[in-house]
Amino acid sequence: MNFFKSRIAWAVYIIGAALLFLYVLFPSDPVKEYLTDLIRQTHPNVTLEIGQLKPGFPPGLKLYDIRVYHSGRAVADLENLKISPDILSLFLATTHIAFKGNGYGGNVKGVADIIKKAESREIVIDADLVGIQVNQLEALNALTTHKISGNLDGTLTFTLDAPRQALQGELALTDGKIELSPPVLALKVLLFDSIEAELTFNGRSLTIERCELEGNQLDGEVAGSIKFSNQPSGNILDLAGTIRPHEALLAQLGNQVPKLLANKNLQTQGLPFKIKGSVDSLTYSFY
Repeated sequence: MNFFKSRIAWAVYIIGAALLFLYVLFPSDPVKEYLTDLIRQTHPNVTLEIGQLKPGFPPGLKLYDIRVYHSGRAVADLENLKISPDILSLFLATTHIAFKGNGYGGNVKGVADIIKKAESREIVIDADLVGIQVNQLEALNALTTHKISGNLDGTLTFTLDAPRQALQGELALTDGKIELSPPVLALKVLLFDSIEAELTFNGRSLTIERCELEGNQLDGEVAGSIKFSNQPSGNILDLAGTIRPHEALLAQLGNQVPKLLANKNLQTQGLPFKIKGSVDSLTYSFY
């Protein structure tokens, strides 16, 4: 009996020592270089930077200080990310990888499917966002002169089949504030309870399928598209929708409300509008 106990103890010791040495001697730098080169080869416009990398258990990788750039622009900045592959799927036509991490004051988790084909490598990523602080999103701040804050939750699906790519999302922004710069109709700050949106992004154009806003100042809906350029001032908007300002907002605007709208029941029927043009020369029309 003591013989078997000693054998088991030695086996546990050897396995523990092997795991310890694997952790201590894990080739972090070569693995980081492999991952960054893999991303670059899959999509030349995407750059991945990893501050630190360690092995994890169950089998996987723990990444720290991760930054992702698209065409030189920062699109993601995470404090940490744990990647756990389905070991059996590594030998199949589609590899499944689970991930979860923290960043922008919230967390993200999801799955990635890497579909290995002879002519290309397709990647489909499904992610859930919880508690993201939008004022910390560098990519959003680079797209508009308005300052937006609030809590962002939702789901995103990113599909990459080089050279094609697409991003679809269903997002909800709550307890938000938009600091308008420049002001619109002398309105400097817009507060809202929630904004729910369905979006599609293809790299240069954002299509807003549906966007509904609810707040103490106004309610509204908007749809349309935004075409992006290398400079925020060159972004082209083509939006249409309806706003229903509440009594408090109408009182705040005062004589800024156009006279032709004076007889309309704005709080119930709403006010249809269109916004077109570049950020530097936007045109507003009401009808």
